[in-house]
Amino acid sequence: MIAPQQRPSSSLRRVFWVALLPLSLVILSSFAVILLMVGRVHTNVECMYVETREIAHARSLVDELRGIESWVTAAPTLEDSERKVADADARQHLATAKSILAGFDPQEVGLGVESAEGPDPSDPRHQSNENRLARVVRTELNLLERLLDDPHTGLELADPHVRAASRAAMTLYGEIEDEARALGASLVESSEEFVHIVLVVAAMAGVMLLAAATLFQRRILRPLAELRDGVRQVSSGNLDLKLTIRHNDELGMLANTLLAMTERLRKYQEDLEERVKQRTSELLRTARLADLGTLAAGVAHEINNPLAAIATCAEGLLRDSQRALAAAENANGARTAAPSARDSTRTRDYLQIIAKEAMRARDTTARLLAFARPESGRRDPVWLSREVSEVVTMLEHSAGRAGIRLELELQKDLSPVLGDPADLRQVAFNLIKNAIDASHDRGTITIRTRMLDGLVVLEVVDEGVGIPPALQDRIFEPFVTTKEPGKGTGLGLAISHRIVTDHGGSLRAENLQTRGACFTMTLPPLP
Repeated sequence: MIAPQQRPSSSLRRVFWVALLPLSLVILSSFAVILLMVGRVHTNVECMYVETREIAHARSLVDELRGIESWVTAAPTLEDSERKVADADARQHLATAKSILAGFDPQEVGLGVESAEGPDPSDPRHQSNENRLARVVRTELNLLERLLDDPHTGLELADPHVRAASRAAMTLYGEIEDEARALGASLVESSEEFVHIVLVVAAMAGVMLLAAATLFQRRILRPLAELRDGVRQVSSGNLDLKLTIRHNDELGMLANTLLAMTERLRKYQEDLEERVKQRTSELLRTARLADLGTLAAGVAHEINNPLAAIATCAEGLLRDSQRALAAAENANGARTAAPSARDSTRTRDYLQIIAKEAMRARDTTARLLAFARPESGRRDPVWLSREVSEVVTMLEHSAGRAGIRLELELQKDLSPVLGDPADLRQVAFNLIKNAIDASHDRGTITIRTRMLDGLVVLEVVDEGVGIPPALQDRIFEPFVTTKEPGKGTGLGLAISHRIVTDHGGSLRAENLQTRGACFTMTLPPLP
């Protein structure tokens, strides 16, 4: 299980805000400035539109007054018939001029005063001059209108008023034109400022975007690419993963988790390979034991009959030799029988040796038959701790005589196993007896039963010399033994391994780090 990690000291959320907040402030402030500039340009354009309209009106006013002025100049030379036409046209020009002049009435238009065409956004000083000049023109036009309406007067007396109105109209036209030029210059300046601000904003936004992209590349994209490559390596079977943890953020925690997971997978794989190796070794050993068992059964069967005959004949010859020796001694006397007695004694010794070795060979074949015999098929609930305790009771005397202490650690509430009690007692007997023989008259043998990973376990731990490395993988094969010649056949562990395997368990041996060896038997508990 992976240990919980600490909270990241630097979060991607903080990186996000560090990259986004300055860019957002720049964009918002630039947007506000652009809005102000757009409002300013809009105002200038509106003013320009109004001034253009006023220029057109002022120009029309000047043209109408010039029309009246032309008739006033020509009035002294006109005939009576022509005078009527001149008066009508002058009145028409006068009416048009007054309607045009109504657009300059300070009561109708001006700064902040609404008209049919909207407010006049002119500068207050310009608007004041425009209103003053418009009043002058209006006054002169009113006087001119009275002159034209009076039957005793006419166009001849209107010259001063027309000229005064024309001069005021021309001045008004100049004022409006000057203001329009000033507005045009202001509009050009505002446009240039707007372009400059847009360029500055674009440059700042570009720099901020580049910085944000660089930060995003370094803090997010590069670690993500490394994590992607690491996951691909793990998926391809490479569990020796190497990742560089640059920052202690969420991606760093993810990389640490991936490394921990890979390390755990690597350990699982090594453990699985070790288990597969052990199971393969056990299967091969079981197959070899089966073949050897079949061979041993045949060999034992074929040898037992000759051995029995040899042992029987040796015993018969031994009895005949003893009777003949006794008869010769009685008949001839001790002095004449001495050479014959010596020969008979030697023959008797040889016969005893033959009988002893024949019995030993028969015991070996009996063990071979026991090794090769099929399992009994008996399956009863077996309480392993109780069976081991009985076996220890049988071996306590021999262990104590050898100066070895048997230490029991038997779990009382151990689950029972399904098996043959006699076979399991034989396994326990062989393991404990081998531990006594390997201890060489010293130390302590620990006999332990317990539950481990849902299995019933018997462990026999001695403090002897351990298993030689050359025999580590062959310790459960027949005729493989660490005992001195004549003291063991090497069949005890092979028989024990076959019994445990037949019961669905496993038997393994390993050397301890200090000294001695540990034999472990595992069996499935009773369902």
